[in-house]
Formats: sequence, C-alpha cells, structure tokens
Amino acid sequence: MNQPGIGFIGFGEAAFHMASGLVSEGVSSIFAFDVMAAEPVAGAIIKERADLANVTLTSSLKQLIESSRIVFCATSAKYALMIAQEAAAFLRKEQIYVDMNSASPKVKQEISKLMDQAGVWFVDAAVMEAVPPHRHKVPISASGTGARKFSDVMGRYGMNITYINEEAGSASAMKMIRSIFMKGFTALLLETLTAAYKSGIDREILTSIRGTLSSHSTEELANLLLTRTAIHAERRVAEMEEVIGTLKDLDLDYSVSLATKGKLQQIVDLDLKSHFDMKVPDHFVQVLEALMNKSVPQ
Repeated sequence: MNQPGIGFIGFGEAAFHMASGLVSEGVSSIFAFDVMAAEPVAGAIIKERADLANVTLTSSLKQLIESSRIVFCATSAKYALMIAQEAAAFLRKEQIYVDMNSASPKVKQEISKLMDQAGVWFVDAAVMEAVPPHRHKVPISASGTGARKFSDVMGRYGMNITYINEEAGSASAMKMIRSIFMKGFTALLLETLTAAYKSGIDREILTSIRGTLSSHSTEELANLLLTRTAIHAERRVAEMEEVIGTLKDLDLDYSVSLATKGKLQQIVDLDLKSHFDMKVPDHFVQVLEALMNKSVPQ
C-alpha cells in the first residue's frame, strides 16, 4: 500500500495525538510545521511532541506542503482563512487540503473557493469528539470536494470519517450547531454544580440529573421538555426568577439562568400557548416550526 505523505499545519495537542495514532497504524511519512516552533517555551513542547510521535518538523510551510499529499490545518479558527490563503500558493493539483479548525460554514466555504482555484481537493473536517482519547480514530464528519477521497484514503489507516456531502460548510455546520448544546451544557453544568456544591447538595443534584437524562432517549427528552414548555413557559419564567434570586442570595454568577429566563420569555411573548390552543403539541418539531414562523429577525 502506497502511504500518503501527511502534513500538519500546527502541531498542538490535536495534531500530536492524531499523528501518534497514525504512526501506530504504520504511517511513516508525517510532517509538521508550526510557527511557534522557534519560540523558547512553546518550541520545546512542539519538538518534544514531534520526537514522541516520530514526526518530522519542517522549517517552512512551503517545505511541509511539498512533502505532503494530504495537508491538515489544525491551528485556530481565527487563522484558518489566512493560513489557507498562504498555503494555496504552494499547493499542487490533486493534493488534499483538510481544514480541521472549528470555523463557521462561511469560512469553510471561502477556503473551499481558494482550493478550487488552485485545483486542490478540499475537505471541511468537523472533529466531533475530544481528540486525545480517540487519537486518529476521533469521529470526523467530512464534506467538500475532497471528502470522499479523504475518507477512502485515510479510512485505510483507521480514521473514523463520516462522509456528509460535497458541499463545504455542511460538516462545520454540524459542528457549530452541536456546539450550541455541548458548550451550553458545559456552562449550564458549571452554574448548576457550583450552586449545588456551595449548598452542600452536589451529590443529590447529580443523582437527580442522571435520573432525568438516563430515563429517556434524546428525542423523547426533546419531546417531553420542548412541547410542555411551549404551553407552560410563563410559569417557568417565574420559576427562573426564583432561581436567579437563589443564586443572588448565594452570591454566585447567574448568567446562564438569566439567559434561560430570556429564552423562555421569548416563548411567552410569541404566545405559543394560544397558538397551540393551550394543548401540548405532539412533537417538538411543531414547536420549532411555530417559533420560526412567529419570530421576526432582529
């Protein structure tokens, strides 16, 4: 099997763990370029990682791209487009450029246009779980002109890639929308458990939450919570007022609870209760459609 040369732009934690996993699959030609490699502190860490993963550090982006068939950009969303613009000058036809950054669909679409102009296959790669526990087998959703080719080539080396479609931005849309829940849930847990811990009831709260979350499938939970909230939002706004008062009394941050109250108040203001004739709808999709139809963009 002819191995592809693999290059990582940026050699942080994610790239290191992916590279070390690919090495364990027998991939031997892995390169990395990181602008921080010349820095005293960060450079030492990057060089140590490269040694551990048996990865060759290159002295320039140009050298990295010339050494690689598949180029992963694993830096930061705020630099993704700028790096792609620089990389496009060195990329050759038939190379595969994989952007792994947590950037918006719009940014991924702009990068795709650059790669199309350069005759390069582009992959919008959305990393759907934390990389370190999974290494190269972390679940990745892939879209873009090169997504199918990327999945076929790297699937041989144990990568867990789900092909979505050829439209750049589709995979990152999944990532962004999922992050509404995952990051929001993290923030919600922080506010909840801080209050529970200060009140000396953290174990009891965790047990109660576990019971709710483990008793239903995700769709069942959405149906249970969203359909009833459409009818009972006013009462829940009042309850969140009491929650905020409780957090104030504990001298704790209540920003997430305040946002929750605001979201519930939107449902009250849109009068979904009257829309559904004060009857709980059958499915949460009915609630979503009502919200979209009644909401006016600001």
